[in-house]
Amino acid sequence: MNWRNLMDAAREMAGQIQPQASGRPRQEPLKRAVSSAYYAMFHALCQSNADSIIGRRRSTFSRLAWTRTYRALDHRQARNRLVHAQREIPVQARTFATAFQVLQEQRHDADYNPHRRFSRGEVIALLNIADVATQEYVGLPSSDRRAIAALVLLQDRSTI
Repeated sequence: MNWRNLMDAAREMAGQIQPQASGRPRQEPLKRAVSSAYYAMFHALCQSNADSIIGRRRSTFSRLAWTRTYRALDHRQARNRLVHAQREIPVQARTFATAFQVLQEQRHDADYNPHRRFSRGEVIALLNIADVATQEYVGLPSSDRRAIAALVLLQDRSTI
């Protein structure tokens, strides 16, 4: 899953790539755009974790480990551990952690709250937040992303 493709799809759904007809925007595409932007962030984090731990070049043998690492992250776990680690992680990662939390909350509203209404401007602002934060995150040095992968994937037994 390519996070950039998901962001492009979100921008298209929000009417930012091919502007939709004037007038009141339909809520379904706007809500799907918010959801896609969150999933772009989530998949960028999953890919970063797998690439950082297993590596980008994968042999047939290591594909299984890469896939397992990619799929190891749970949505709630990702949010909680990113928020919990905010004091220890680099500034760009803190921006990502904050944006991740906001986008996850907005995605939940978009997907599960039938009464939640979004404006096109609000959705585009959320897409911009997600896009910039994700670009900064994937641009971090691999050593920082590897450390963050450990923080979000591995349970801290000292708090049990």
